[in-house]
Amino acid sequence: DILHQCFRSPVEPQRDGDAFLSTADRFTASNSFISWKHWRKLDLRLHSFSYRNGRKIQASEKLVAPYFLRASSLWQKIEQWCDDENRSRSLGSEIKSTLLPGRSLDEDLQEGHIDIDDSIHASALKATYAFYAGQCDLSHRSNPFTGLFGGFQAYHIISSSRWSEPSFARNYIIIARGEMNLTVMELNTGQVYYIPQGGRTRRLLATPVSGEICQRRVVNGGIQEEIITTSIDSKDSILRWFEEHANRLYQGYYSVSNIISNVPGTPNGGRTLLSILRYPALSDTANCSRAVTRGVEVVASALFVPEMEMFVYSIRLRLLAPDDEGYLSAEARGFESCQLLSRHWSISKISPNSNVIEVEEVRGEGVIGLYPLLYEGRYINYEDGGETETDHGSGYFSYQSCTQANQPGSLEGSLQFVPGSVAEPSGDVFNARVAPFPLNFSQFLY
Repeated sequence: DILHQCFRSPVEPQRDGDAFLSTADRFTASNSFISWKHWRKLDLRLHSFSYRNGRKIQASEKLVAPYFLRASSLWQKIEQWCDDENRSRSLGSEIKSTLLPGRSLDEDLQEGHIDIDDSIHASALKATYAFYAGQCDLSHRSNPFTGLFGGFQAYHIISSSRWSEPSFARNYIIIARGEMNLTVMELNTGQVYYIPQGGRTRRLLATPVSGEICQRRVVNGGIQEEIITTSIDSKDSILRWFEEHANRLYQGYYSVSNIISNVPGTPNGGRTLLSILRYPALSDTANCSRAVTRGVEVVASALFVPEMEMFVYSIRLRLLAPDDEGYLSAEARGFESCQLLSRHWSISKISPNSNVIEVEEVRGEGVIGLYPLLYEGRYINYEDGGETETDHGSGYFSYQSCTQANQPGSLEGSLQFVPGSVAEPSGDVFNARVAPFPLNFSQFLY
């Protein structure tokens, strides 16, 4: 029945600037013959110049209709996310304006004299690029962090990953580029790989593979093992990779915010450079934690960054305002404002040589050299032990730091606040809880 769904795809040649396919052209045919007719039109349009070893290849040997339906679904989710300002803010329209019209890739493969042995994963590749074919160059624009796959910031490192125009090299196609990584699809197998840059030559699988996967996690102070048996192969790896990202966007697992906020020593001067932030957001309840103590909300999550061989964890703080869940009035919490003094982390990781959990305790003053003073809905940044004002902002105060990604684990702890301010305390120091959140190696890398 799924093949009754198809696309209105004219046989006429594609005009310059037209997308090869549009998600708006998907429809459900009234019967099998009409469905076959439209799929045949798409078949001929996609493969009208396809030859191998001097022999013309029948289009029916290549096109895999369900792949095009899956590609349409994932792009619909991305389009809807871009159009929804409640989720994507103004960034959605910026990203959508960078998307290039889809194309068939048939001419690209022929011009590069590239022969893909397996027509199944060739069709998965073509289906993905049929609707949009990468993002245009943004070097002339004011915000360089509009990559479709988002980014992160840790200390002075800022990285954003963009979807690439088709770029073929030897036996692979580059599908995404970041400041410190490439994502490629191997043409002979269809498998998607993540390649960290900076002198490292390792290739990491960017999607799950077939066989048994043993996951070990630290849960409530104990080790939890889960064996997952999969029967997937690499033929549709690029589709699964895109589908996972589209689902994360659609379900709100990523947030959109200023990617360069609160970098020590480099006040942003009021600039806001919106980006998709890949640290898990509150909607991703398995990977993001939230705790509220005396009106201070702490949201925390972590991201595995292969090129740094680190878990980058993000801590977001704010003093809740009247419309926020868990709000307490100034009278109920006992202060109008509070200022961060210090931190205490408990980092639990599984020993590489046994099933013993090793716990590292970390204590320090402030966070990355900052001592934010929180008011309802806003904050002021201080340095030098909380005495020198640097800049200010609204909403969450956020910062990122790192811990070594040698083993999976979890992180929890507390932040010490003084009511009032360091200069004018109005009460006793209290601990704001940081609820546990996982430090895991993701099966999908972006």
